[in-house]
Amino acid sequence: MPQNQPMTKTKVFLLIILLFIGLTGLRIGWIMFHKTPEQPYVEKGVLDLRDWTFTDKHTVALDGEWEFYPNVFIDPNGKVNQLDKHSYIKVPGNWKDSINSPDKSNIGHGTYRLKITLPDDRKRLYGLRVEGITNAAQIYVNGEKVTDYGTPGTSANTSIGNRGPKLTFLNPNQDEIEIMIHVSNYDISYRGGMTGSIKIGTETAIIKEDHRSQNYQLAVFIVYLLHSVYAFVLFFLARKYNQKELLFYGLMLLLAGFTVLIDDDIVLQLSIGAKTYHKLLNLLFISTLITLITAIKYLFNIKTRLFPVLISLYVVLAISIIFIPLDYFQWINIGTMILFFTSFYYLFSQTIKIIQKGNDEGIYVLFFITGYTSNMIWGAMINGGLVKIPFYPFDFIIYVVAIALLLLKRYMNVLQVNEQQTLALKEADRKKDEFLANTSHELRNPLHGIINIAQTMLHNNEDTLTQKNKDDLKLLIRISENMRFTLNDISDLTKIEENQMQFYQQPVNLHTVTSVVLDLISFMVDEKDLKFHFNIPIDFPKVYADENRLIQILFNLIHNAVKYTPAGSITIDARSEGNMATIYIKDTGIGIGPDALHNIFKPYEQEDSSMTAIGGGIGLGLHVCKQLVELHGGNLSVKSKPNEGSTFSFTLPLADQSMTHQTDETEETLVTKEHAATITEEPISEQKKKHKIARILIVDDDPVNLRVVSNILNHDYHLMTATSGQEALQYLKDNRFDLIISDVMMPQMSGYELTQHIRKQYTLSELPILLLTARNQIEDIQTGFNVGANDYVVKPVDALELSARVHSLIHLKLAIHEQLRMEAAWLQAQIRPHFLFNTLNTIASLSEIDTARMTTLLNHFGNYLRRSFNVRNTEKLIPLEEELEIVRSYVYIEQQRFGDRLTVEWDIDDDLKIDVPPLSIQPLVENAIQHGVLKRAAGGTVKISATEKEDEVTISIHDDGVGIDAAKVEKLLTDKASSKSGIGIANTNERLKKLFGKGLEIESTPNKGTTILFDVPKQ
Repeated sequence: MPQNQPMTKTKVFLLIILLFIGLTGLRIGWIMFHKTPEQPYVEKGVLDLRDWTFTDKHTVALDGEWEFYPNVFIDPNGKVNQLDKHSYIKVPGNWKDSINSPDKSNIGHGTYRLKITLPDDRKRLYGLRVEGITNAAQIYVNGEKVTDYGTPGTSANTSIGNRGPKLTFLNPNQDEIEIMIHVSNYDISYRGGMTGSIKIGTETAIIKEDHRSQNYQLAVFIVYLLHSVYAFVLFFLARKYNQKELLFYGLMLLLAGFTVLIDDDIVLQLSIGAKTYHKLLNLLFISTLITLITAIKYLFNIKTRLFPVLISLYVVLAISIIFIPLDYFQWINIGTMILFFTSFYYLFSQTIKIIQKGNDEGIYVLFFITGYTSNMIWGAMINGGLVKIPFYPFDFIIYVVAIALLLLKRYMNVLQVNEQQTLALKEADRKKDEFLANTSHELRNPLHGIINIAQTMLHNNEDTLTQKNKDDLKLLIRISENMRFTLNDISDLTKIEENQMQFYQQPVNLHTVTSVVLDLISFMVDEKDLKFHFNIPIDFPKVYADENRLIQILFNLIHNAVKYTPAGSITIDARSEGNMATIYIKDTGIGIGPDALHNIFKPYEQEDSSMTAIGGGIGLGLHVCKQLVELHGGNLSVKSKPNEGSTFSFTLPLADQSMTHQTDETEETLVTKEHAATITEEPISEQKKKHKIARILIVDDDPVNLRVVSNILNHDYHLMTATSGQEALQYLKDNRFDLIISDVMMPQMSGYELTQHIRKQYTLSELPILLLTARNQIEDIQTGFNVGANDYVVKPVDALELSARVHSLIHLKLAIHEQLRMEAAWLQAQIRPHFLFNTLNTIASLSEIDTARMTTLLNHFGNYLRRSFNVRNTEKLIPLEEELEIVRSYVYIEQQRFGDRLTVEWDIDDDLKIDVPPLSIQPLVENAIQHGVLKRAAGGTVKISATEKEDEVTISIHDDGVGIDAAKVEKLLTDKASSKSGIGIANTNERLKKLFGKGLEIESTPNKGTTILFDVPKQ
């Protein structure tokens, strides 16, 4: 509770006195406000009103000396001598001294009689308001009964009482009226007779006075009822806080409000007897006091031994009221007042102590207790006949308002504390997010280091590691990757909470995006026995979403399904409903318990520790997914049963058809069908043509992206474009390219799939591939490199970055090509010494026996040497005839050496005009001679042929030598350093693949011969 400057006891008592003075002043002001003009007084049973002017504002109280006839009911119309047997009694007042009861009590019956002389206004309608009659009565005016209070009788058996004020109206046609009232009281011994005033006035004045009093009581009841309702509501809404003061405060108001309704002018008339009525009023009063002091006890958590004693005494008093006859109620009333003042002394003392401790909330309670005490004192004075005052509602209102203000103050304090705590929590949450963001950022580098070291160890030591070590390293890598996903989720969550998440929504092909995500996921499934069922058709309507965030949503949900599905299947499906698309990810995994379903989308929530052990993470992925889906205007939900699997579904808005149509029209305008196949080149100078030697194939299903990339590159390279993976593969069959630039996100065949297809034919150095991706997440990049990409560029494309990366890849590829050509020339230049020695020996021998043949051999040997050291060997292509010259020289030299053991056949059209790589045929012929036919003792035949086809020429070297086994064929194509194969078949194979996309084909059967062939495209 709030602590302020303590108040001294003197100040507290001074405050109490001031409160009493203030409350008393208000009540006196109320009395003065309702004070009526000086009125005539009843004397000896007669009231003269002939000089009185009746108005609609005031009534006349028939107070004074009434005729009273004890123990007899006078006949209203009779004229008997009984009329002389009377006395005069003061009204209002107790009839104890006039009733002549044998036991000196108020039990008995009698007749009240009054004559009134009216002004000379017979047409006026008058009203009577009778109040305060104890038990039963009947009222007669001029001999006629006008109203009654039950049924008066001459004994307890015949008397039936009632309560409450009564109204009656009369229109006298004479100047004098006689009022006669039969009254009986056989229930209440301590009070009897007419204890309240009877008033006469105009109809309007009587009605106003009656309604005013009852309206005040009804207003007090409504105020009490409303406050009790909100007290009960607050109590039940905050049951866990066990605020019992609210419960007892509400009960107190309810009891006090009900008491107000059935007391004073009795707004609510109960069908019960007078005895029961009086007992009920006393019980309500006792109950109100019990709930009052209990509420204050709980309000300030007062702990004292006196409290249980007080409650016990009140309970005893309540039991006494129920069972003790009304004859002894005077003593009960005395006991009640003693207990009341004792209780309030206790409450005052406790409240004063609270205020002295500096708790200013005690001041509100002091207002409450003071107001209640003031009201009780004035009530006792009114009941004792000491004062007369109209119903005064303000004491009731004041002490209720005091507690209401206290509760409001507490509520405001709670709001203030909550606001401070909210600010503190927000600050703590901000610091937490900042800490998580900084931590995730700082953890990335060491995490990547862990992954890199583990991957390096696994790759470099694969032959020396045990299987257990390999499994441990793979587990380490997988755990580290899961941690990386967690760090990404933390980063995204921070962006979402700070409203820094950027969105670029556009029509997106759901089939394409999902297929790319499946490509990403497929490299993370490890060795799980999982099957993916991808049921989204390619023509599914486009959704209106941010492509990157949609990939993230799908990736998280499918990856989540993979984590919690040890084996089985994962199904991805979609349906369009109205203007929304619903995407389903269904798995047959471990499922989710019903309790966890309620919390699964909350941050840092997971079902249990077993789920964490299986999948890892800290429970942010699904929360981030839900936030991203809702930012798109959709909703994410889940259905699951343990051990049966889960189905996650989320909705996204469909792209507006007009928007999609407009996009299609834009694409058609920007790029025609012919342009989609190839980009028209602008006229360029000869100087630029010398540099435009590299050929690039650009693959993208979006013509706009094709135009953008082409505009960046078409001044420096030969460009062709394709709008699908299938079209790109077809171009590769018919053309030679130095670089492939492919978008990742394409329908039917993604960029990942296209890369896999290309890598089946071309290595990384033979045909570089540059991927264009909308995401730079590590899983996207890793997937691209896993399928065989050389590099990547993140969209939207930066012209300088794209140009630089393309330039690097092109020059790398050309440099490798150049190195292979130089290697071929270098190898050819290193003619084996024994070949030179044998050739020179042959020349020397021929000089003695056949100089003509020697001369021819010298010419061929010179040509062979000249061709071997020719600078054109470093060029990419040379005419076929130039290549055949060195082949013929080599063949002639070998035929001179081996004679009939070597036969060479030629099947090449002299008119055939094509270009071939330098030193591409001669090494194959040399290999066929040296390692084919000459391995046989009898020798053999080598056939060199060129077969012309529609768009290419097949060059074949066939021998009928010893042949090659299948295991050796593969080694022959890859062993560049083989000294036994001349300049190396492997080198020739590599150069052909880089130039034409296809290498050597070798068909060989041991002991039957070998055929080596390759295709050269026509220029």
